[in-house]
Amino acid sequence: MRGTIERCNSDQAASFRAGADIGALTRERAQFVDRLITNLWESSGWSDGQRAQVSLLAVGGYGRGELSPHSDIDLLVLIDQEAGPQSAVQQPIERFVMRLWDSGLDVGHSVRTIAQCVDVARVDVTIITSLMEARTLCGDDRLRQAMRQATGPHQLWSSAEFYRAKLQEQAARHRRFDHIDYNLEPNVKGGPGGLRDIQTVRWVAHRHFGTSDIAQLVTLGFITRDEHDVLTRAQRFLTRVRFGLHLLAARREDRLGFEYQRELASAFGYRARAGQLAVEQFMHDYYRHVLEVQAVSDVLLQHFDEAILRGNVQEQITPLDAHFRIQGDYIDATHAGLFREYPSGLLEIFVIMAHRPDIHGVRATTIRLIREHLHLIDDAFRNDRHNADLFMRLMRAPHELVTQLTRMRRYGVLGRYLPEFGRVIGQMQHDLFHIYTVDAHTLQVIRNMRRFAMRTSQADFPLACEIANRLPKIELLYLSGLFHDIAKGRGGDHSELGAGDVAAFCARHSLNDEDQTLLSWLVRAHLVMSATAQRQDISDPDVIYAFAEQVRSADRLDYLYALTVADITATNPTLWNSWRATLMSQLYRNTRDYLLGGRADRMHREARIESIEEQALAALEQRGVPRNVALSVWDHPPPEYFLRYDIDEIVWQTQEMARHDLDRGPLVLVRNLGLAQEGGTEVFLYTRNQRNLFAASVAALDQLNLSIQDARIHTSSGGLCFNTYIVLGADGRPIGNDPAFIDHIRETLAKELRHADAYPQIVSRRVPRNLRQFAIPTTAEVVTRSTDGLAELRVVAADRPGLLARLGMIFMELNVSVHGARITTLGERVEDVFQISTEDHHAAEAARVAALTDQICRRLDEEL
Repeated sequence: MRGTIERCNSDQAASFRAGADIGALTRERAQFVDRLITNLWESSGWSDGQRAQVSLLAVGGYGRGELSPHSDIDLLVLIDQEAGPQSAVQQPIERFVMRLWDSGLDVGHSVRTIAQCVDVARVDVTIITSLMEARTLCGDDRLRQAMRQATGPHQLWSSAEFYRAKLQEQAARHRRFDHIDYNLEPNVKGGPGGLRDIQTVRWVAHRHFGTSDIAQLVTLGFITRDEHDVLTRAQRFLTRVRFGLHLLAARREDRLGFEYQRELASAFGYRARAGQLAVEQFMHDYYRHVLEVQAVSDVLLQHFDEAILRGNVQEQITPLDAHFRIQGDYIDATHAGLFREYPSGLLEIFVIMAHRPDIHGVRATTIRLIREHLHLIDDAFRNDRHNADLFMRLMRAPHELVTQLTRMRRYGVLGRYLPEFGRVIGQMQHDLFHIYTVDAHTLQVIRNMRRFAMRTSQADFPLACEIANRLPKIELLYLSGLFHDIAKGRGGDHSELGAGDVAAFCARHSLNDEDQTLLSWLVRAHLVMSATAQRQDISDPDVIYAFAEQVRSADRLDYLYALTVADITATNPTLWNSWRATLMSQLYRNTRDYLLGGRADRMHREARIESIEEQALAALEQRGVPRNVALSVWDHPPPEYFLRYDIDEIVWQTQEMARHDLDRGPLVLVRNLGLAQEGGTEVFLYTRNQRNLFAASVAALDQLNLSIQDARIHTSSGGLCFNTYIVLGADGRPIGNDPAFIDHIRETLAKELRHADAYPQIVSRRVPRNLRQFAIPTTAEVVTRSTDGLAELRVVAADRPGLLARLGMIFMELNVSVHGARITTLGERVEDVFQISTEDHHAAEAARVAALTDQICRRLDEEL
């Protein structure tokens, strides 16, 4: 038996790879299982009398006669109790079940009488659904027919009751998947727009019409020919994906994980092309099918509710104008020829809803009319001034802008009106950084922007909310979000290409030159602020000056900040942590100060350092720390010390250092910076310089499961070190007021630093499954900085537990000193920047640079 199953698996896998029709493969699989189970049933020792009393039924998906390699195989042993007691057939049923277990088939079974079927089906919509699809494998089919009669819609679960229950079931299922049809690892069967949604449409129709055959549903008027074609294409594609998943996983697997996506893309014949990987093309097609299923499913289920369940209900009709009316809280076209006579209605309907929050949606018949008339949205439509005015009215609308844009995307209007947007619908990037498709990300960006205007968002985004509520033209912010990624996937710089797209949009929509210039700049520069905050030392005034000269005005800075925060949080929610919020707000405030008055009295670097030092000394004297004591504690620190800390921090650190005796060991201070939503936990170390200090420190922090966001390494000319690490806990927030854990941090660091010459212990933690799928090669590059003689090392590598500690160990072995670090995690990769010098405190020469970068790449890649 097991050998027969293995041969079938092998034959079907070969047919699948050869491109066999997926419908034929799933039917062949079901027929193969039919034969196996029938043989087991027939060999279970039935007497003639017993055979007359019982039937074997395939139910659920197996009852439809379609199986993927590891699909559920559900059986119902149906007993006619009127023909004899249930105990009379107990022994052959038990023999049959034992044979099933021994066969190697993964089978679920139940044994019930018709009365028992009625009892369980009455309270469970899943069971009634499974029984609806039952077919007889062995025994008299009249028993199945009697069961169907007893559980039919006239006995229990009427069409209306069944519809409502399946709708609730679908909503609950979608909630389990966060209503996300663009999940990076979607569930092919249960996710929104997946196979289960197609089956739900069929089940609802089956309960009412008695057939789930899509072709017959066209004849019955339940679906249109176009909707039939959409569902048929999508079911064929999704079934093929699921079949391939089962073959690759060698088990029942419905999650389209990263580890399978590349292999399926290759098996389906996708090949890489300029600007797009094969796997991205494959997933692009997947998301488009899912989106189409959702659109058609919405129409059909709403149509069922309107035309069948409430067809006899007299609903109030409220005229809006000559084109639209409200019927039952839904907007409806006044007649079937509306869009043919008035194409602008394809936009106006969404403008009306954006100004009328009491309208709950679009009636099914009107959704169908919209989809049927999409061809009217052509170049002449796009260039029509009235249509341009309608679209701008929508962007300025007070209510549910994102809801309307989402409807427009789902019904096909947005992709037709903005063909550039249409090209990115369903487009994904195969990484862990961008967790949404481009179109879904874009709508999420605009949703975040809308939230900035709400009081409920002020706790999480205080500065963004303050800015958004004072922008002179909020619609320009939304348009920047709509266009910032619109050119992805074309090849080339998407920021530059998108700037050209938005300029053309502005011209077509009669925006003035000032607005066009602002929008083009925002799209072109939408990555600049985050890159500056994350990768440069924003405590350096020269960095602020250079960034400010790019921005040029406080108004442009406001728009750019709001766009950047909305973009980061819509790219991947894990990117926005309290420390990144601090960096962004610090960059914003310093730049704004400079733009609003700092240009005229810009202080040179040396003068600024001298000013901060003098102010700190004066503040310390007021707190009882004499000037000579402070200078002795500092012991001629590098000038950068006075740039990278504000005066309050310098005073706090110096007071503690002055009270500490280094002969007792290092000083370790821990405190939280800022509020919970902004800031980090500062870990400050004061100790005599020693070899491997950085490596030992980061290894100790890694042992504590703290993620390092920033490192400030300062060594005085006399060999005293005062280093600061900004860390976050596992939840992406400061560690909070936890005295026991703070003491544990101090003790762990002090212990490690007493033995810094030893190789630091690097905690071994399992690399998460999703990170293992993106083993990107390491790159390392050194650029010498002229201002201070240090070298800047940039490392891009696959993220993994303990990575920074491993880098610290490599620095230790190569006698490299670290003077600063900026840590950035972007999905599956890190982009870390270190300021380094060699053992003699000079910038690395070319030969040593090559040795260092080669060693980093080789060592880190060996781990993968």
